[in-house]
Amino acid sequence: MTEPLDQTTREFTPLKELSDAGRSRLLADAKQELLPPGRKINGSDRRGELLYLLQGSLGLVSGGEAIRLTPESPRASEPLFPERVSNEFAVAETECSLLSVDRTAFSHALNDERTAGFEINDVEISADEGRIFQEIYEATMARKLELPPMPEVAIRIQHLSADPDVGIAELTKVIQMDAAVAGALLHATNSPLYRGAKAITNIRDAVVRLGLKTTRMLATNIAMRQTFKATSPVVAERMRQLWEHSVNVSAIAYVLARKSRRFDPERALLVGLMHDIGVIPILKYMEQQKANPSSEELESTISKLHAMTGVLVMNFWGMDPELVTVVEEADNWMRDAGAEPDYCDLVIVSQLLSYVHTPRMAELPRPDQVPAFRKLNLGELDEDMNLAILDEARDELEAIRNVLNA
Repeated sequence: MTEPLDQTTREFTPLKELSDAGRSRLLADAKQELLPPGRKINGSDRRGELLYLLQGSLGLVSGGEAIRLTPESPRASEPLFPERVSNEFAVAETECSLLSVDRTAFSHALNDERTAGFEINDVEISADEGRIFQEIYEATMARKLELPPMPEVAIRIQHLSADPDVGIAELTKVIQMDAAVAGALLHATNSPLYRGAKAITNIRDAVVRLGLKTTRMLATNIAMRQTFKATSPVVAERMRQLWEHSVNVSAIAYVLARKSRRFDPERALLVGLMHDIGVIPILKYMEQQKANPSSEELESTISKLHAMTGVLVMNFWGMDPELVTVVEEADNWMRDAGAEPDYCDLVIVSQLLSYVHTPRMAELPRPDQVPAFRKLNLGELDEDMNLAILDEARDELEAIRNVLNA
């Protein structure tokens, strides 16, 4: 190597998400290996590793395509194989030097950095709820809390999104892997939100109508519903309520983003759907432990822990820092992070607007009393706390809810 390993890996995905110091510590335990010409490696044998090409040339078959990879290729900054491997392999054309980083070690390092600001002293714990809170907190910090896997279709779409050369055929193939997602996407394409003069009956035509960007985001959102599942009736009901709230916030965020023109509506849809993702591992833990807390104990524990567990999930999924901020701070109603609004501000306001005319509103600030509302410049609330642009978009809001619930 002509450059130090720290310098070479600075732009490697996802290693670049670590601080320089964190990446250096991780690389101290990484391994380098030589691959002689003609040697083949299968992705299925290297599932637990982040593998990168440092020197040499190899042929890579991944995502149904074959490419020639060198250290100068843009693709070389990404791991050779995705986390969910499906028939991927590589063959050395020349002698190759590979870097191997343990996936679990990377995930732990990133979790440690992103949750470093969370301390148990940050949260007030009453004697009654202390046992439940303590169990989940300790499971979280000991890395024994089960984090929900991202749906397979969402993972593959995320991978495709990093490739500027991906087109309709590749995206169509990935969506067709999941019959439920494919069916829901067809339903969405023919819904009042997206339909045209002619009914769409196949995924390729749906992708053409929606466009690549909208298809990617919509299919990811639809796939996300698989994450909100549980087997126990009590937890399943709470999960249903969580999904319903997330969909409602997502729909409002989409409309506000489109009306304000300051945000990408499709991204707003995604952040709205994910903002409470940290509740899922808490509910899963309760289900696994067969715990039977009172409703008050459960909700108190969720309110105090879901930001931290949400950061862990987003990190586990490899989401970008902007989405991590939303998950971490979406319930910080008086957040004022700068003069310009961001997606977290959008979700804060969307949440408060979703609670208008519900009992929850009695314990929350009015939407127009928080800094985020002023930054978004959405107009005035009337005396009943209704917002004109949402009243005008009732049919659109309902259409979005129907798409996500399809």
